[in-house]
This record gives sequence, structure tokens and C-alpha cells, in this order.
Amino acid sequence: MAKRTKFTPIETPKGWRVNLPPCFTLTGKRERHFYPTKTKALEAAKLLKQSAAEFGHQSQAIRPSLAEDATAAAAMLEPWGMSLLEAARMAASFREREAASCTVKDALAAWIVSCEGLRKPTLATYGNTTRRLEAALGDRILSTLEASEIQEGLGLVGTSGAAAANHHRAGRAFFRWAAKRGWCKVEIFERVETPRTSKSTEVKFLTLDECRKLLSTAGESFPQAVASYAVLLFAGLRPSEFDRLRTEDVSPDGIEINADSKIGKRRHVTPCETLRAWLTAHPFERVSNFRRTHQAVRYLAGWDVWTDPDFFTPPPVSEDEKKQLRPKWPTDATRHSFATYSINKGVTLDHFLWEFGHSGNTRTLKTHYLGRASKKQALEFFAIVPEGVAAPATIQPVESIA
Repeated sequence: MAKRTKFTPIETPKGWRVNLPPCFTLTGKRERHFYPTKTKALEAAKLLKQSAAEFGHQSQAIRPSLAEDATAAAAMLEPWGMSLLEAARMAASFREREAASCTVKDALAAWIVSCEGLRKPTLATYGNTTRRLEAALGDRILSTLEASEIQEGLGLVGTSGAAAANHHRAGRAFFRWAAKRGWCKVEIFERVETPRTSKSTEVKFLTLDECRKLLSTAGESFPQAVASYAVLLFAGLRPSEFDRLRTEDVSPDGIEINADSKIGKRRHVTPCETLRAWLTAHPFERVSNFRRTHQAVRYLAGWDVWTDPDFFTPPPVSEDEKKQLRPKWPTDATRHSFATYSINKGVTLDHFLWEFGHSGNTRTLKTHYLGRASKKQALEFFAIVPEGVAAPATIQPVESIA
């Protein structure tokens, strides 16, 4: 017969102590409880005895099959140093989180609704990530996901580049939003590996000859787009800002950029003298199919750009021309060109910060643009004017363009 547990108070320098065997503690480990007086210790011992008696009574009624399961479970947990009670608490906690969460599909739908009002490019990126996660993990409970599953669901396994970085940023925004609602733990996404990105952060801009070639090619093949290229080259707009321009937003007196921009603020661009010359000679009109026109112009100007065969059929090329390697079109080429030549022409950084619509500080401008071109090259850039139009009085023209 098992020895009956006693809870006899023992006087110690720290007070009256009552010892609790592992089977009567919440931690599953032996504990010592101290009380300031013997009376309080005796009262606690009495309650413990009652609990022990009740526990013993219940243990006598336990089913043999349950006892066998408990013995087997304890054996499985022994290598991990866990008690059966600890494992039960972990399982209960998991089920509680699961019940308090929802499916990935439902969470994504709620998240997209909460994102209404964000910029269109941001919403487009979030939409792409949402469709990817829903296709891979839509029916899963959000709180049960592992970091490796999220990584695979986002398509980040073994990937790199800007597209992967966008999915990673969107995924992080979603899981942080869901964590605030108690549907998952925010720490889960911290274990998702960040995609590799290019180590080179140096921006690329067009040479003077490339700028002239771009404008002259547009004038020869797509004259309706000449003003568009003048705005891109001599106003430094972001592609997304240019895409939203209307005909009435552009004139020789100024360009209006609405608040739906990267920095979320309206701004007015005062055209430089060079741009005024172009807009006077070629009034701006919105080109409805500018994306395809832009592809065709760049291809004709010598860049490696895909063109839509339904819109533009490239002219035949010789065998020698086929062997020549066409350069890639640099990211934000016209914007970076305008910034490089403007700053090296002598425009103050503080003034240019607003004109350029930059959300950072002057240090970024110095890092990317300062010293990238000589002042002579910068003056030549702003001397590029339409044929038959006088160059700005402050700049000596180098060459005119038809």
C-alpha cells in the first residue's frame, strides 16, 4: 500500500515550511511553501490534505485504459524532460490559440479591406501577395503556421530580387496586422528569411548621347510622345507620377502632381527653362497607349526592350546588328538622369529636395547623385533643346535636336 503523504509544517529560519511532492504541484516539481506563522502553515497543510484525499479518491476511479495511455505518454515525454501535465497544458494552449484564430483566407480578406485608402501601387503589391498566400495556405488556421510554411507560401525559397523583397514586405505587414488581433504571434514572421537583394545600390542614368537619342527617336517615329519624354527627362517625375498626369496638368508654367504619390503630398513642379522650351514647341497631350509607345521608342533607340508585336513590328536587322549586345534600360533612368545633371549643375540640395519630391534627406541625394557628372556635362544636358528653338539664355547650347 502506498505511503500516505503528510504535510507537517517544519519551523525554519525563513518561516514555517510545508513540503509539496511533485504530484501535487502545478509545475510537476517538488516545491517548498513558507508561511510566517505556524497557524497559517497548519491551515495550508489542512487544505493540502483535503486535496490529497480527493485526488486519491479520483485516482482509484481512473479507467485502466486511461492509466495505460498516461504511462505511455509519460514514457514518450521523458527524453524531453517534460511531465504529462506540462504536455497537456501545451496542447490545451495550442487548441485555445487555434480556436481564437481564423483561416488564412479569411484573415487576408479582412486585411485587404482594412488597407483601403492606401496608394494604388501599394494595394497592387498587397493584392499579388494575398493571392499567392491564399493559393498556398488559404484553408490553414493562421496560428498553426510555421515560418518555413510562410516562406514557401510567399514563394521566397531560393529567390532574390525586388519582386521577392516586395512579397516579403507585404507578408510582414499582413502578419503584424493579424498579430494585433490575436490571430497569430508576431514572432512567427521574424523567423522568415529576408530575400537576398543586389549588393549594388548605385543608380544609373542616361548619358548625353542617350538622352538625345531618346528624344530624336521619339520625334522621328512617335512625334505625339515627344512632350512626354521632355517631361520625363527635364522634370524628373517618377513613372507612377507620370502615369497619372492628365493633359491639363502640364503646361510651360507648371506641372501639378496630385497627392496620390509616393510621399502622399501634392506638389507643384516649376519647369526649368529647357522644359519650357520643349513644352512650347510640343504642347503636352496625354498619350493613351504610352506604355507600348515607350517600349517601341526605347527599342528603336537601341535598348534591349520587349515590344508588343500587336502594336509595333521592329524593322529588320542585319546579321551584324543581331550580334551586337543591346544594353538594358536602367531603372527610373529619366528620373535619375534629371537628378544627376541638376545637382551637378549647381542646384542647391535643399531646394532640389522639394522639387524632386524626395521623402528622404540631402544625404541620400549626395550619395546617389553628387559628383556623378561634371558641370560641363550638366550644362550640356540642359542645353538639349528642340530644333529651331533658342537655348536658355543662361546655358550655351551644344546641339539641337529635330
